[in-house]
Amino acid sequence: MLDIFRFFRKKRVGLVLGSGGSKGIAHIAVIEYLEALEIPVSLISGSSIGAMIAAIYASGSLKEFKKDIMKMDRRRLRSYFDPMFPISGLMEGRKLKEFLSLYIPSNAKIEQLPIPIGLVATDLYSGEAVVLRTGNVIDAVRASVSIPGVFVPVKYGDMVLVDGGVANPLPVDIAKSMGADLEIAVNLHPKVYSEKLKKTVKKRSASELDPESLSEVSPPGRGKIERSAPLLKSVEQWLGRGRGKRADELPNILEVIMQSIDIMGYVNTTIMLKYARPTVLIEPDLLDLSTLDFTQASRALAEGSAASWKMKKALLRRIKRRI
Repeated sequence: MLDIFRFFRKKRVGLVLGSGGSKGIAHIAVIEYLEALEIPVSLISGSSIGAMIAAIYASGSLKEFKKDIMKMDRRRLRSYFDPMFPISGLMEGRKLKEFLSLYIPSNAKIEQLPIPIGLVATDLYSGEAVVLRTGNVIDAVRASVSIPGVFVPVKYGDMVLVDGGVANPLPVDIAKSMGADLEIAVNLHPKVYSEKLKKTVKKRSASELDPESLSEVSPPGRGKIERSAPLLKSVEQWLGRGRGKRADELPNILEVIMQSIDIMGYVNTTIMLKYARPTVLIEPDLLDLSTLDFTQASRALAEGSAASWKMKKALLRRIKRRI
């Protein structure tokens, strides 16, 4: 073990935190695992929720964040949604930035953090991954987590940015370009959750829509929803994936968006791993955890810890090969 510790003093360990919404709470357990083994993290590349955890960790507030996320319930989770008339997205994202400011100083700069981090977003018009290495931390995280259709995109310089998971859900290549000698990556898209896809769904005609539910959404004005019960019910229904849903019902809009993002994340991650394989790949078993359901933090942490310790022998074996 002493040889291994000497090795780490001479090498730069790059931690790669992938996209995956609430599944990304498992990233916290991976960081704790590395700390338990006294493996120092020299740099981090993160996409979407991975960018959020990277920024909070580099800001020194991961323990506080973990403590709070463990207390998250459905009522508190709903308080962070700020629905608006869906022009560019269902959620404005202002409350998300307020939430982030609990753990990241509002004036914090990426380049001033004690741990170098690269936060990945996607340029909506070019389709290219954008790596944010300078600028305001909260603004960069807000851009990286902007799930298309859910959160309003972020204007960043002359670019319009959306979720980093769209272009690069597992930025192993970014960690390499930042100077990592070895990479420990956490993949939250090892497969595609397919339980719903196996069910037979029947199309509903337009006549089945409830006119009264549509009338509760206000017309475009200042952009806000005055009575947003249908949207919030949809959010709540989605948060409890499949809970109380008939087998013949089509998925709601959030389920369609999230499942599409998950499929895209899986496909892009598979491609990434073919040409940018990390030294160690950790894959928590969280496929059935809904992307926006942050009320199951305990389970996500447990799975992240189990997946990490499962890779301990592989980690030490591969490191010894490089000593």
